[in-house]
Amino acid sequence: MRLRPAARVFRGGADGGPEVALRARLLDPARLARYDGLALHVRRGMGDRPGERRVPGRPQPSGIELEAHSAYAPGDDLRHLDWNVLARLDALLVRRFTAERDVVAHILLDASASLAVPAGDDKLGTACELAMALACVALNAGDAVRVAVLGGDAAPNGVGRAPDDAPAAPVFRQRVSIPRVATLLAGVCPQGSDGLGAALERYTARRRAPGLALVISDFLMEPHEVERAIQALRARGYDIHLLHVLGAGELDPTRVFSRGMLVDVESGATRPIALTAATLARYQAVLAAHLDALRALAARCETSYARLVAGDDVAGLLTGALARAGLVRRR
Repeated sequence: MRLRPAARVFRGGADGGPEVALRARLLDPARLARYDGLALHVRRGMGDRPGERRVPGRPQPSGIELEAHSAYAPGDDLRHLDWNVLARLDALLVRRFTAERDVVAHILLDASASLAVPAGDDKLGTACELAMALACVALNAGDAVRVAVLGGDAAPNGVGRAPDDAPAAPVFRQRVSIPRVATLLAGVCPQGSDGLGAALERYTARRRAPGLALVISDFLMEPHEVERAIQALRARGYDIHLLHVLGAGELDPTRVFSRGMLVDVESGATRPIALTAATLARYQAVLAAHLDALRALAARCETSYARLVAGDDVAGLLTGALARAGLVRRR
């Protein structure tokens, strides 16, 4: 049983409040400027929509850059025959060119209730800032972005409501859409306890074309649930990256409380607890085992895994750990 301190989440109204403040934070020009010159590096998981991104290893019948030849088969377009090869080798070979495809980056934000606690850690704000940074990097490089909120709720503007439905995960294709992305993310309200695996199974069932899957979560769940989420994405051919957002109070619970009644915000389970030396030692051991299990799972599934503590520098994560993982590169 995963127990966290109880917390209520308030959303700002029309006159301002946390929602307006978060949107302003996400659109801070100084923050956005730090993402200029970066691009997402996609290794696989291309969609079938024609675009400008060249995809080595995925030849198509026509294009600009020659990649390979294949033996002629009845029905192949004669315009793609390599006549030079035919004249020299008396062999019928068809030219295949490097595919040019649109890349869709699926930013999948796990907004279950645990993202809001500990209340003072600002996991929600950090997760939204990370999602915003990745969206900016993709849009600045000319890639498409689909932002989906898994669980939770979003602002009552119709953009982010009902996250499992198609209108709740719009595709943004231009830099001018960045303010719309910020509005969607600023309206997220964590709630519910829907499993990440089940949520992604529903998501991929409705969006069969593969792409780049950027899963942002606090991963306060059993590793087998994370593996279920990975398999749901892998079955559709997504290129998967796990982005783990932790609160400082989760790393060191003495920052939050010393004794009291813990309430699991997802299940409602309660338990009295006092943070004695023995309790803290056991907690640290369980936490270390959980983090090790997530790293081992990512390695076993050949999926990149990076961790960010709420409040840490998001741009530093992009140019540091995510660059080393092969997700972010310089343009």
